Amino acid sequence: MVKTRFAPSPSGYLHIGGVRTALYAWLYARNQGGKFLLRIEDTDIERSSEESKLSILEGMKWLGLEHDEEIIHQSERFEVYKARADELISAGKAYESEGAIRFKSDRSSNVIISDHVFGDVEVNADELDDFIIMRSNGAPTYHFAVVIDDFESGITHVMRGDDHLKNTARHIQLMKAFDYPIPDFVHLPMILGPDGSRLSKRHGAMNVLHYKEEGFSSEALLNYLVRLGWSKGDQEIFSIQEMIDGFDLVGINKASAKFDIEKLRWVNQQHLLNTDDSELKMMLEARSDAAKGLNDEVTINFINAYKNRANTINDLVSSCDNLFSDEIKYDQASADKFLKKEILSPLKDVVDALKRSEWNQESISEALKSVCEKHEIGFGKIGQPIRIAVTGGTQSPSIDQTLILLDQLIVVDRIEAAIEYIVENSN
Repeated sequence: MVKTRFAPSPSGYLHIGGVRTALYAWLYARNQGGKFLLRIEDTDIERSSEESKLSILEGMKWLGLEHDEEIIHQSERFEVYKARADELISAGKAYESEGAIRFKSDRSSNVIISDHVFGDVEVNADELDDFIIMRSNGAPTYHFAVVIDDFESGITHVMRGDDHLKNTARHIQLMKAFDYPIPDFVHLPMILGPDGSRLSKRHGAMNVLHYKEEGFSSEALLNYLVRLGWSKGDQEIFSIQEMIDGFDLVGINKASAKFDIEKLRWVNQQHLLNTDDSELKMMLEARSDAAKGLNDEVTINFINAYKNRANTINDLVSSCDNLFSDEIKYDQASADKFLKKEILSPLKDVVDALKRSEWNQESISEALKSVCEKHEIGFGKIGQPIRIAVTGGTQSPSIDQTLILLDQLIVVDRIEAAIEYIVENSN
């Protein structure tokens, strides 16, 4: 049976690179009907923290990357590592050195690493030193603990970043010393920033829970990450089940991928558009106080009007809160540009025309058209001032589609307030 694992160190948060590694391991296990294990590599007592561990677990839960079997904590296995080190010492394959234990590397031949992504990678024997496997404080090194844990957990496929590729030569030597079977290796190319440098916070390498706070869906984030180094034809948008069904090791690219926040926004938008309106309504009401006070029909009409303009659920929340707020706050730059003295007369006529309208999209459109004809101006001259008056900014669906979401009196009041604003700021 295929067994994969994700083994984060709780010395920081779960970031994009770690999530993609976890995702690939999880997808392959699910695709193969196998198991996906979670191991906490907390042997570095000084750097590891309970806060980091809990943050990682929360991130994994939000992403839906559920693990099989019990979580393994390396900090609870120090006696196991000491016993294995003693076995190597007894076999003449390790020795004491200044309180630490070193592995006696075999320099008689080069080591060949067979990797699913990079093919056969040869490491020269003279690059292999007698590396430490147990520190003087009794803690195992990464190289030692990972080999023992992968074997004792029955891991068949080791997936990790390609920064560990050369380290794998050491691991293979340890496996041979223990007479362990050699697992399949899948080293994943690093994720780079848009400028080609190592991914950092300024590029998007922050806590994965930040994306949750920013209104991205977990499914969209996983969809974006699965394509950040793996391809299945030209398909861009995947459901979780499509990812599981289609994932294979052959499709993993050897080249490093670049993180692109705008592409992530686009992927999230596609998932948002594919989300059922009733589900969007629940998501909106869970995040927006303004949405809770609306009747169902208005909420659904709002969603249909605004979802094409939203990249994240937070965008929808922001639009909803602005539109249905008791107090409209103008975007100052937009107000300075469009709420000017020369538009006063047309806006006053807009108020009169809207008061007389039957308050449906057609009558609103006709009312605004009549004002434009009277003043011999294009619709653009009154469109943006009305948008600012009613929503606070210049971004909204068509005017008639926007205004119909609100009560007639509210719209009239807001435009009259904009007229007062223009008068007060024209003196």
